[in-house]
Amino acid sequence: MKLILIRHGESEANRDRKLAIEETKLTQEGIKQAKEAGKKLKEKYKIDMIFCSPLKRCVETLESILVEYPIEGPVFMCKLLEERDLGEYKGMEMQLIDLEELDQDNKINDEMGVESWVELKKRTDLFLEDLKLENENSTILVIAHDGSIRMMINKLTGKSIDEIEVNNAEIMEFEIETEKV
Repeated sequence: MKLILIRHGESEANRDRKLAIEETKLTQEGIKQAKEAGKKLKEKYKIDMIFCSPLKRCVETLESILVEYPIEGPVFMCKLLEERDLGEYKGMEMQLIDLEELDQDNKINDEMGVESWVELKKRTDLFLEDLKLENENSTILVIAHDGSIRMMINKLTGKSIDEIEVNNAEIMEFEIETEKV
């Protein structure tokens, strides 16, 4: 199966260098990026199915892609693809936060409602396992977030999440083995 991963277009939070917040919208640049991705997808792929994070910036990315490439396959909103929940740190300016400390699995982060990388990995691993049940000849588009995409790439390639860079509206292609039933 061909798996296409795309991070949402530039959001207001990305532009303003703030940690992810649920209801941030795409900027005009983000809409433009998503439409460009739609054009590239149309030129190169016949997409059979779409999975999208239900958060606004991903839904707006999907809508902008569909303007350029009206994909006919089913679309599924999937909470497993949501960005890592950063608890009470959401919306804070990035320069005010020690990102290394935020990534620690400790009592303070737990009390602040921060989802650990381990928890995010469990979600994205479950998503990838579920995909293995799809048709081996399918091409599946996934629209998600930096953290969840980095976790999926980690699972698919073995690269450390620190080595993986995911740009807004970047198209990344992977082949994955399906379970032949």
